[in-house]
Amino acid sequence: MIERFLTLLDLARGRTPDSEASSSRTLQLAAAALLMALGFGALWGLAAGSSSWPQALSNLWKVPMVVLFSALTAIPGGLLTWKLAGAPGRPADLLAQFAASIFAGTLVMAVLAPLVALYYHSSSFAGPVLALGSTCVALLVAVSVFIRGAFRSVSSERQALILPVFVFVALHLGSMLQLIALASPILPEVTVFDAGVDGLVSP
Repeated sequence: MIERFLTLLDLARGRTPDSEASSSRTLQLAAAALLMALGFGALWGLAAGSSSWPQALSNLWKVPMVVLFSALTAIPGGLLTWKLAGAPGRPADLLAQFAASIFAGTLVMAVLAPLVALYYHSSSFAGPVLALGSTCVALLVAVSVFIRGAFRSVSSERQALILPVFVFVALHLGSMLQLIALASPILPEVTVFDAGVDGLVSP
């Protein structure tokens, strides 16, 4: 497990998947990344709801659910676009980069979780701001890691990856927004994200 954790860290910092590894082994690495991401998400959810134990305990499954189902929603459309666009590379490598980006984003959330819990117990203003800020930073990290990793994983015809990468990101973020609405409340406070897309477009 530690070896896979270190391998995923290498992928997150820009190393390309092992071209000599079989597709099944690469997919196993992607699955391990998602499983670890679920644990990181649960840790953050526990911290974000720590001012209320019922909220904290419910977040142990709510946050991992959002992470998992938003990823699963993005994969079919992303892979179909990759195939139709005639993009280079192996689909297993693209999936590994996608899973590694989710791993990296949720790892950021887990690292910031103690700080989120601390401020929720000591500041009524800074707690919610830090919780939302940590998720925004995690999303920026995840998107950046995926874009960098996807384009580094191929050596030619990189322009053909633009559309598949965009579809992966758009479907992931779009489904995540609505899953957050379905799972709300995740934070003790009411946020604009609790209503999903309606909360963002409503005046």
